Amino acid sequence: MNNSEKTVLVVGASGAFGSAITKRLLTDGYTVLATARNTDAIDESTLKLKLDLEDQNSIDLLVKYLLDHNIQLHGIIQAAGVVGFGKVIETSAQESQRLMQINNLGPANLISRLKPLLQEGSYVLSITGVVAERVFPGMVAYCSSKMAFASFLAGINTEWRRDKIQILDARPGHTETGLSSRAIFGTAPAFPEGMTKEHVIEVIFKALAEGKGILASSEF
Repeated sequence: MNNSEKTVLVVGASGAFGSAITKRLLTDGYTVLATARNTDAIDESTLKLKLDLEDQNSIDLLVKYLLDHNIQLHGIIQAAGVVGFGKVIETSAQESQRLMQINNLGPANLISRLKPLLQEGSYVLSITGVVAERVFPGMVAYCSSKMAFASFLAGINTEWRRDKIQILDARPGHTETGLSSRAIFGTAPAFPEGMTKEHVIEVIFKALAEGKGILASSEF
């Protein structure tokens, strides 16, 4: 099977990581199903699919479309996510819930229900980040949502192993994607200069090819 016969679903294809990953997949000849809340920013060479991880109806519609059309997937790449900043006592329950829904519950629900479409030898890749390893002051709610999703990935890695589906949890440190400037609440602290997204993506795809399950922050 050549790459043109392999379909990859990219969740968050309009973001910095998602758009760069989509471009790489297209260059390598893959068929890409690209999702985002706002599909206008997605590469025109893809099949654009609207997805709002905060809206269960949106998740349900996407799952139904893919299952109804029996679209066999070579990979699912979870590159969507939001960040928020603030001390625990300054963070409202609503703000914490938004982070947990978008960074954990939404994508976990989506990926779980798409399991029947994942072929033997396929993969699920997520960029959780260093916050899946370590809790940082002023980012507790954000770290909690990412750690929760890392636990989900560890769980399906065990449960889906017999089906020969690779689960890769990539945990790069601070990367220059502009995410911190688009926080849904709070103000980002002064971060040192981060890695380029091109470097991070190169390391991730190498680890994917090598069959790794966790790509620790120290490996970037």
